Amino acid sequence: MKKLLTLFAAISMLFVASCGGDDYDDTALRNELTDLANRVAKLEQLCQQMNTNISSLQTIVNALQQNDFITAVVPVTQGGKVIGYTITFSRSGAITIYHGSDGADGKDGSTPQISVKQDSDGIYYWTLNGEWLLDANGNKIQAEGKDGADGSNGSNGANGVDGITPQLKIEEGYWYISYDNGSSWTQLGKAVGEDGADGSDGIDGSDGQDGDSIFSKVTQDDEFVYFYLSDGTMITLPKHDKENIQFEDLNVKMICCKNWDTNNDGELSYAEAAAVKDIGTTFYKKDIIAFTELKYFTGLTAISSAFTSCSKLWKIEIPYGVAKIESGAFSGCSSLSKISLPQSLQEISGFNGCTNLKEITIPDGVTIIGFHAFNNCI
Repeated sequence: MKKLLTLFAAISMLFVASCGGDDYDDTALRNELTDLANRVAKLEQLCQQMNTNISSLQTIVNALQQNDFITAVVPVTQGGKVIGYTITFSRSGAITIYHGSDGADGKDGSTPQISVKQDSDGIYYWTLNGEWLLDANGNKIQAEGKDGADGSNGSNGANGVDGITPQLKIEEGYWYISYDNGSSWTQLGKAVGEDGADGSDGIDGSDGQDGDSIFSKVTQDDEFVYFYLSDGTMITLPKHDKENIQFEDLNVKMICCKNWDTNNDGELSYAEAAAVKDIGTTFYKKDIIAFTELKYFTGLTAISSAFTSCSKLWKIEIPYGVAKIESGAFSGCSSLSKISLPQSLQEISGFNGCTNLKEITIPDGVTIIGFHAFNNCI
């Protein structure tokens, strides 16, 4: 019994020393807990950014569907490093996307890869890890809205169906996804991975770095912005309206829309401009400054007195197809310093009183220069 009591006492002392003694060093345990907390915090931040990206990706798809265009791309920086972009659309507002290279997750960690893909019907649908995301009935989930069909009697039909925005969350160490606005959730893979493989010297490898698996990068040029998704999909959006002319001078836009906006949408499309056959004296004595967009009025064959006494006009571009610039054209345009003339031009009789005109190139096809052409061009 004495030996048993002695052994029990020894075990008790060892237990106290290991669990609550003053000399016990719990640094390693605290470090592990801190490391786990940091990993969970990073995953929560990743989850938040991914939900932002999912919503932004749907906006991009809708903008593509609605022929919207991008007006600004502003980098988002953190610690001196670009971590994403704020994208501003003409009609769809602004979005923020986060990008970055995919990290190798821990052994059991799994970051869901959300993306979109255009099917043979021309509609974009959501994908999960490369496969179509399906609802409870096995139907593919649309990433873009769908217009309602007109009623049989020509009246407006029901409203179109909005695109669904999937949502992600992390709960009890697992990823969950919902595509009914959070009413129900489906469990995906494990979120918190184990330590990375040990190094060759026996030292623990670093934890897997979770990467955002939606956007990989964004690039742009003068005409387009290119969105690269991590599954290899690329979506391209223009920096200008593909249907409507973007006027530099709002006074010019107002005059053009007042006269030639046939569908009354407050915009002048390229097709509406091309349909104009004669601009007459529309801009006579108007306070317009720039009209390079005249080049889209490709149905014009002559310009008469349209721009007489437009004294503030300093740049304009004549469309190809114009063969004649008549005697009253550009008379008194004292601010006009340089003008581009089309190769279709055959006769020039205008530009009387363009006192600031410094440079002009006469096209090879011109065979007639009228008596008053360039009069008082000092």
